[in-house]
Amino acid sequence: MRKRVTIFFTAALIAASIPPSAKATPYDFTEASSEKQIADSITVAGRIRMIGEGMPRTLIINECDPWEKSERAICELDSSGSFSRKIPFSFPHTFTVNYDRGNFINVFAAPGDSVFMDIDASVSPLYVEFSADKQEINRQYNQAFQHMSELYWSRSLPSDTVPLEEYMKVFKEYVREGRDSIDSYATVHNLSSEVVSMLNADNIYSLANSALGYCGHSDEEKRAFFLDPIFDIFNEDNTKVMLFPYHISAVMSEFPDVLESAPKGIIRDIMYVCRTDLPAPDRSEFFNCNYYDRVYGRQPESELSVRSINSGSMTVYVDGELRNLSDVNPIAWLIKECEGAAIYLDVSATWCGPCRAGLSGSESLREHFRDSDVKFAVMWLRSEKEDWVKVAPTISNAIQIFVDDTEMDDRITGYLEISGFPSYLMIDKEGNITNDGVPHYLSPELPEFLGNFNKQRLK
Repeated sequence: MRKRVTIFFTAALIAASIPPSAKATPYDFTEASSEKQIADSITVAGRIRMIGEGMPRTLIINECDPWEKSERAICELDSSGSFSRKIPFSFPHTFTVNYDRGNFINVFAAPGDSVFMDIDASVSPLYVEFSADKQEINRQYNQAFQHMSELYWSRSLPSDTVPLEEYMKVFKEYVREGRDSIDSYATVHNLSSEVVSMLNADNIYSLANSALGYCGHSDEEKRAFFLDPIFDIFNEDNTKVMLFPYHISAVMSEFPDVLESAPKGIIRDIMYVCRTDLPAPDRSEFFNCNYYDRVYGRQPESELSVRSINSGSMTVYVDGELRNLSDVNPIAWLIKECEGAAIYLDVSATWCGPCRAGLSGSESLREHFRDSDVKFAVMWLRSEKEDWVKVAPTISNAIQIFVDDTEMDDRITGYLEISGFPSYLMIDKEGNITNDGVPHYLSPELPEFLGNFNKQRLK
């Protein structure tokens, strides 16, 4: 086993970033201290050691909140590899720190926490020592998640149209296999019950993320799948894992009436947040009023920064041909490539189930606008190139950009405020870009929204 290395930081850095260590205990939604109850942010800080030549000087902190404008912050590393960022955070859940594209650190925090990470970048997966709040939970959880992730993402479900009974038989067998693997790992590594609970939720909802397109033979079968007792959607322990809101978002999209039976609490708050088509509810409807104020309060206007995206290498798929480009800004290149047209830009990842579902379900829409002044583009981030090369030819009537450069990937994510996958942006004929009010691919509002861009510019 790899020996732990203790690093001594300067007194100023410690004073700024690390409060006294707190014993890792399960977070209680109703019995937190008054200070925790009013907190609505966390501090994430640390230092990356052993940065090799050509490795990026940026990292991304992805808050993983279901709100469409949740934080996905780009952090610039200073000369010593250190970083510190205050992140909005409204309820206890896991989030990710992403360094050098494929290296994800999985972290759990509650509002008011501080998290400090000592990261060794010379190995993959990254070796991390945690300190400050939730340090023991995070030590156990990050290592266990890395161990289990290969299983989580390697499972292949039947077609989305098979009968529910057949589909659920396979689904629940995968869940059982995952639970058995977690129990074995937990016994060997003496994991806490809270970490085991989080891993079991990850096990279910990573699989559910691959099943978001399930439709079965009828609407009744679809509803029975998404509301199956295995998902336990009103269990607040599920909100601790970042994958749970994907399932809740799917439920709200397909079966919004479920909101009516949800008890007041953080899950009902999340359900409201997932209903982007509804006006703001009354503030008294929310369990967490800080969360309400964050989501429905007046948002400061922000200007998406295209110039701050550094030039780098990328591969494009245009008219059935792959081309490698270097020293280009991908957004600037796209605007020039589509000169005179408005661009509907889908930012996706190859491993994202909702991304693939949106693209496959919108083929007829893109065909409808084929000869119009609206062009479609897909930008692939955080993805493996060999996976994209297989996917690219299956998508018609869209320019595709695969970003090879890790630091450019980070800057696109940060400066274009990409809060999750898929994300949708609109670029008008004059090159103005926005992510405000852009309907998603399967929204019934999208055809009319795009139709307006044949005759008017963004407001």
